[in-house]
Amino acid sequence: MTRAFLALALVSSTAHADGTRIEVPVGETVELDVGYAIGSLCDDTSVVTPEMRERVGKTNVFALTGVKLGTTLCRVGTDVTRSSYLFEIHVVPAKPKKH
Repeated sequence: MTRAFLALALVSSTAHADGTRIEVPVGETVELDVGYAIGSLCDDTSVVTPEMRERVGKTNVFALTGVKLGTTLCRVGTDVTRSSYLFEIHVVPAKPKKH
C-alpha cells in the first residue's frame, strides 16, 4: 500500500458523523459535543462563527454562532491521528420571538 492510501484510510476510518446536517438560527449559538477532537476548519466563516470550547473536566464542544443565511462545511478534529467530525452547517432564519 502507498503512504497516500494509508493516510486516506486512517483519516476515513476516524471520521464521525460525516455530513451530519446541523441547523443554526441567525444570531443563536449551537454547541456540539466533539469528544476529544481538537482544531476546526470551516469553508465559509462569513456564515458562522466557529469556536472550540473546553469543558472543565470533560470533553470539547464545537460552538457555532449563526451570522447570515447560508451553508458551509466544518471539520472538527484537524489532527489526523485523532477522530474528526464533518458537519454540514445550514444557517436558517432566526425564530420569531414570542411576546
